[in-house]
Amino acid sequence: MTVDDLRIGDIVGADNVSTTPETCMIYSKDVTSLPDLVHQIISPRFDVVTKPVDVPSLQNLILFAIEKGIPVVPRGNGTSGWGGAIPTRGGFCISLSGMSEILYFNEFESAVTVETGITWRDLLTFLERLGYTLPVYPSSATAATVGGFVASGGLGIGSTHNGDILKQVLGIEAVLPNGKIVRLGNVLLDSKNDILKEKVEEGNEWLSMQLSAAGLGTPEQETRLFTGTYGTLGIITKVTLKIIPNLQLIPFACAFENMTHLVKTASRILSIVKPYYMRFLTDEYTSKLSDLKKYENESGMYILTGALLDTIYNNEDNIEIIETTSNEENGTVLNEKRALYYWNERLYPLRIKRHGPSLIPAEMLAPLEMLPEILKKTKKELRNSKVAIEGMLSNDGTASFMVWILDDERKKFSFTIGWYRSFQIAALAERFGGLPYAIGLWNGRHARKYYGNDSYNDLKAMKKKLDPNEIMNPVKV
Repeated sequence: MTVDDLRIGDIVGADNVSTTPETCMIYSKDVTSLPDLVHQIISPRFDVVTKPVDVPSLQNLILFAIEKGIPVVPRGNGTSGWGGAIPTRGGFCISLSGMSEILYFNEFESAVTVETGITWRDLLTFLERLGYTLPVYPSSATAATVGGFVASGGLGIGSTHNGDILKQVLGIEAVLPNGKIVRLGNVLLDSKNDILKEKVEEGNEWLSMQLSAAGLGTPEQETRLFTGTYGTLGIITKVTLKIIPNLQLIPFACAFENMTHLVKTASRILSIVKPYYMRFLTDEYTSKLSDLKKYENESGMYILTGALLDTIYNNEDNIEIIETTSNEENGTVLNEKRALYYWNERLYPLRIKRHGPSLIPAEMLAPLEMLPEILKKTKKELRNSKVAIEGMLSNDGTASFMVWILDDERKKFSFTIGWYRSFQIAALAERFGGLPYAIGLWNGRHARKYYGNDSYNDLKAMKKKLDPNEIMNPVKV
């Protein structure tokens, strides 16, 4: 691709564009590395990396891409492993990290509006100073951006009580593949400083006609088209999120000798209490974590950990229920120091990467009661691989089941086989009444079941209307 560096620099600023091979290579990756075979199928390297600092420059960049027929891929900080921000046809990387302002906060509306390049850590720091926190945020919060998590969807810290991240989104602003700016749901802003108001009204009027022609609802009702779809229908630039009071936090942790007792305990707890967060670590994970942190007392055990976030009085009652239930199911309640350790570890799931040094992810959503059988089958399938397995519990009777295959990308054959096995594990989901955890690039063949038949048809129909040339994050969804 021939790149007009000068014109792109005029659009986003000369300091906000790079075509160096080193920069393009760095931005073309997420937390995983790809086997050489993939490079023969797609073009997984950007030609240009851009970093617009406001919506008008982003809009102009998309219009330029349309003119030249160049694919564009939005990117946060590349903290997922599903290929959602990896290029398939080269083109422009649009990094949103230059758009990271907190735009609106209102405690009476229990809402905050931010630009999507802000990290969850920075947003949490801001809210906690004011006595608030977030209903859900990702385990990669130290680096992950708000836009990246909203665009991909999924469970996070807080999902045991509050569900997935998409349930926390009140409204979004996005730039469509044709350059129009739209707002969906309820985007809360200070109207006096809303410089995009007229452009948004024009964009929403056009989008309303497209939605109506497709038999869908109004822009206020159709945020689902732009959340959990990897920026394939538009680049999310602003998000309004729910916030909650930052009440008393009490971490807890219990150790078990097998997955069956852990799951029975979790099921009983969830029938009475809805903790803010619950996570499980299997024996393979804790043995590797113990190797790294030199704590041997839980090595090879199954850990159920999490936290309550409630009033002092409710927490007193609920922590007693959790501890009693764990003891009744042959568990060992860990002390406050160990519980705090596991709570702090929630933000560092990739610490086990040092056992790789490369990671290959495979993850599914499955009914909680099926986890022991899934674990048994997974261990059998990966008996010759080095793995670490963990997951988190949702509020709907399901759980994520994350398998980290620890390998070394320098060992070409082994690494390629590891990727093949990851697809086998993801395919187990259907057998046990579950779904792949995410779609992105790697699980596209499961997209219809993941989104549901009607929603999938709606997405495909709107993709044709909004992006007929398929320049916006192509080959995803």
